[in-house]
Amino acid sequence: NKEEFLHRRLAIQAAIYRVKKAVAFNRGGHGRKRKRKSLEDYRHQERKYIDYKLHVYSRMLIDLCVKHEAATLILVNQELKEEIAKEDPFLLQNWSYYSLKEKIAYKADRAGIQLVVE
Repeated sequence: NKEEFLHRRLAIQAAIYRVKKAVAFNRGGHGRKRKRKSLEDYRHQERKYIDYKLHVYSRMLIDLCVKHEAATLILVNQELKEEIAKEDPFLLQNWSYYSLKEKIAYKADRAGIQLVVE
């Protein structure tokens, strides 16, 4: 559900914020890259989590379509949702709607389902 997704993203972002503040006190020497390695690890963890969840959600949708033998998948009001997301900076930061649409289109094509975006 969206609460779980948002909770996990906010937890990772809070960890990134804590690590950012603590980076200045890391052991010196051997360059900036080594000092900031933990920060980069958290950023990669957030990207991987987002990508994983979007794959799960898109797979669930396509599996539902295949189960009910749907030939066409219609995504309604997508432009309106994208406009709302562009206006709200919190939502834009925490939800990757374009990537989700891209994954749905890819999996629908592989399953032989026509995708219509309205």
